[in-house]
Amino acid sequence: MLIVCTKDPTIVDFTKSSESGSKQWGELVILTGNQTEATIQLIEALKRVNDPLCLSAHGSDTEIGDEGYGGKYWTWTAKQIAAHFLDATGSYGGPILIHACAKNVSNFSAHLAVALEEVGALNNVWIYGYNKAIGSDARYPDPAFLNLQVDLQFSKVGSSKTY
Repeated sequence: MLIVCTKDPTIVDFTKSSESGSKQWGELVILTGNQTEATIQLIEALKRVNDPLCLSAHGSDTEIGDEGYGGKYWTWTAKQIAAHFLDATGSYGGPILIHACAKNVSNFSAHLAVALEEVGALNNVWIYGYNKAIGSDARYPDPAFLNLQVDLQFSKVGSSKTY
């Protein structure tokens, strides 16, 4: 499942295109509305998630979401996303890709792994993410080969280690 967590039309339109690589992720969910509505849609999508999962958005090392298109901001911290996983996913065991910009090794994907460990959710799940800027038209990598992507770092929930 690929969940687009931004209203940015560049990201939304590119994700819908055949060049994006989004089809290999299965179901495509594009969030809409205000922060509350988008959060409800995110939780509902997480309840249906099967292997693998990608969250696509604008991002930083501490949060993902929306840059404010239409004057409305969507943002979620790693702790908020972890809480939504705890509420929604039960025994999910597949990989998770955070397809968003970051700057450091201590980025959103690493923070999410720690936050999931703190709430006791998704033990042994691998979280992948970037520690650099990526373009709004950055192709989605093949979910079957995330561990071979040289531009991704990965963290394992429950191990407190980043690779």
